Parts: sequence; C-alpha cells; structure tokens
Amino acid sequence: MDMIGFPSTSELTQGTIFTCASSEDYSDTAPRGLVITARCDVAHGKAPVISYVPLIGFRAWLFRDGLRLLATRICAASRGAMKSALRDVGLADSMLDTLSTQSVREHLAELTDKAQQNAAKRYANAEAQKEAAEAALIVAPGAKIAADLFDAQLKEYQKILQELLSNGISDYHFIENSEPSENCEGYVALLREIRYLPAALAKELRGGIDFQRFVELCHEQPRYTDKLNIADEEQYAMPVGVLQSPFIELFMQRFTNLYARIGVTDISPDRMKSLRAIVPFKLGDAS
Repeated sequence: MDMIGFPSTSELTQGTIFTCASSEDYSDTAPRGLVITARCDVAHGKAPVISYVPLIGFRAWLFRDGLRLLATRICAASRGAMKSALRDVGLADSMLDTLSTQSVREHLAELTDKAQQNAAKRYANAEAQKEAAEAALIVAPGAKIAADLFDAQLKEYQKILQELLSNGISDYHFIENSEPSENCEGYVALLREIRYLPAALAKELRGGIDFQRFVELCHEQPRYTDKLNIADEEQYAMPVGVLQSPFIELFMQRFTNLYARIGVTDISPDRMKSLRAIVPFKLGDAS
C-alpha cells in the first residue's frame, strides 16, 4: 500500500501535503506542510483556518533538531561518565557543579596511581566528547564539525534513526515521501509546531499560488505575509500529495497523543465559580 497518493483538486483535506509552507527554524529549507484539520470541518466549511504541521526534509532536520537530540544525549552520557570517573578516584562528583571541567581534569592529571590514571583518562575522553557536542551546536547546519560529530557517534546516530523511523520520538513523525513516486530521503513532521492558513488563502492554494499572485494576495491581506514561504519566482505553492489511510490515522493518533491531557489536576471550583459569575453582565462590565 502506497503511503502517499494524489491530492484532491477540490479541497485541502486532512493529510494533504503542499509546498512553500512556513516553519520557525526551517524557513531556508523549503518546508512542506501537512494538513491536520479534520476532514468534516473542511468539507462543511466550519474551519476559519486550515491547520498544518511543517514537513522538513530529513537531512535538513538531521542537522538541526536531529543534531540537538544527538548532542543532548552525548552531553548527558559524557557528564555521567565524568562523574563516575571522579567517584572512582574518591572525589565528589559535585566538583563539576563548582569547578570548571578543565580545572578538574588538570587535578586528575596529577594523580599517580594506575587506577586513578585510568579514571583520569576516562574523564578526559568524556570531556572531549562533551565539548565536541557543544561545539557542533553553535555552527551552521551541515558544517563539517557537525558532520564529524555524527561520524564519531555512529552508534548513537543509528539509535536515533531507529527510534525516529519506528515512531519512538514523540515530537517527530517520519514520512517516506511527500508526493507520489518521489525519490527522496524522506521528511520529518514537526508535531509540536502547529501553523495555519486562513481559509481564503487555503482556497487559493488549491489551484496553486505563484510569486506574483502571492504578492497580490499579501497586498490585499497583509496578514498573509508569513503564512506561506514564497520569496521568489522559483517558488510555487500547491498541493503535491496526500497521506493516505491508514498512515494518516497513525499520524493523527500520534499527534493527538502528544497533546493528550494526562496527569494534571482539574481547574479549581473557585475558578469555575468566578467565571460563571461574569454572566449576566452588569451595565458597563462587558468590556
């Protein structure tokens, strides 16, 4: 069964994928959008806006959110290894909370016992991995230092990849392609970044929007400016595919579960009472 089918020409239904979407961190990577508004709301014209989440090309995602995942895990593991090394030489791991890692390393280097020297070496190796991860986070996406980190942490990269493709990372959902017969590395849906298109703009999008038309639309409705990412005449916003059943149901299940209300207390009765007391309004209170 194919994951992606041809989009409807009559509406942007749930699962529709379109080009020139917006995204907070990926505006320079040609993100696509995946519509999440319910089919019935679209069909009956109930939705004043069409909501979607960005779809990011896998490699672009890898060097941003993927890199942050990798670096976070490396830093946590490295810090744990550094603390373990300190405990092995009889020192309190709380030293890392008060002294620089360099100062601690220099102190360990002065130890002469063989077991202590082994611990000092483990500390230094862990510190180097931590520094490499932190350095990779501050460079431009795709820079050599970031690529080198993935090369050096191949097992951890493969672990993240396995988790992503098996839906084990709650904030992201992997989709193999965005249009029928597309040959690509895949896309990652950013489940926590919910964006929207005004219904009128979504209606225009069904037939395609080129740069000139988008300029006209933004002149008529300035609020459209940041709703699509059409910056030049090479870009054209249009539906290109639709995530088909049962893949769209799985996607929406994961999306819904991410925002499910779990383990929180109910709103207090006092709050309910105070809000109920607002209506009926007294003269002059409505504003």
